[in-house]
Amino acid sequence: MQFKTFQHVLFIGALTGVSIIFLWVLAPYFYPVFWAAVLAIVFNPLQRFWLKRTKERITLATLLTMLCIVLAVLIPLGLLSTAVVKESINVYQSVTSDPAFFEKSLDNLTDNAVIGKQLINAGIDKELIAEKISENAKSIIGYVVTHAAAVGQGAIKFIVNFFIMLYVLYYFLKYGRFLVDKLIRLLPLGDKKEKHLFEKFASTTRATIKGTLVIGIIQGILGGLLFWIVGINAPVIWGAVMAVFSILPAVGPMLVWAPTGIILLATGNAWQGILVLIFGALVIGTIDNILRPPLVGKDTEMPDVFILLSTLGGLTVFGISGFVIGPIIAAFFLAMWHMFEEEYQGDLIENNPQ
Repeated sequence: MQFKTFQHVLFIGALTGVSIIFLWVLAPYFYPVFWAAVLAIVFNPLQRFWLKRTKERITLATLLTMLCIVLAVLIPLGLLSTAVVKESINVYQSVTSDPAFFEKSLDNLTDNAVIGKQLINAGIDKELIAEKISENAKSIIGYVVTHAAAVGQGAIKFIVNFFIMLYVLYYFLKYGRFLVDKLIRLLPLGDKKEKHLFEKFASTTRATIKGTLVIGIIQGILGGLLFWIVGINAPVIWGAVMAVFSILPAVGPMLVWAPTGIILLATGNAWQGILVLIFGALVIGTIDNILRPPLVGKDTEMPDVFILLSTLGGLTVFGISGFVIGPIIAAFFLAMWHMFEEEYQGDLIENNPQ
């Protein structure tokens, strides 16, 4: 009996050790696998749709789902990235071809009577500001040039991870249900708890994608169009920046359009500034409040403060992927404590009598 127990402990230890080593080997490809899982969850309804239309032919349904993902998500994202890169190159060339680019821009701004007067009253030296901006601009340009090779290597790494993600996505779409059922049978937490955790992962992922990406895309498109209408340079870049900032609830895109509108007003561009501020406040600023409830619903079942803090924390720890990973970790945290409360509620009441 003791020998059998020893064998059992030894086997569990070996299983744990080899699992940790295996996960360590896969660690460099965590993000491609993670995003493959996210896309598989988000497009699972589409996969089921194609399964019905193809009479349960799983391979054909998976290929059709992959085609829809490429056409609806990856190609538009690639076109947007190309436009952003093109505008960034144009801005970069404008700066490098004219060393006084920032100084002239500052002169145009400070020549305004209102702003110039305020700078004088505050005792701010315009020439000193121009000098500092120029120095910083040159430092940034120098950094970009110096690290151009690293940028190229990063692009190659991104392309490799992208194709790994597509490859893994195919298998997640095709065998996802089998993999989930297998994990539920193997994990020792109990089938009911494991199903609840997998459902929480899926619902939080879908809610985060719908509530962040969809809203961000809409705000970015509207912001870019607004900047194009009022004649702001590089509207695609600014639209992309607003889409990224939309990750921050409530105040995200406002960090871009509000200062822009104020500067336009201060420099005498009255109708442009008024249009930016009014459209930003009434349209871009309210999209989050209007669209988030129907898009997200009660899938996350988390307080707004948890969503905000977990999103910011996720971005800090995991980078751009953190806007999904952070809320998922927070959802697991709440789900596990809820399970703990249900499992040991009787013991808690007994040990803490009123």
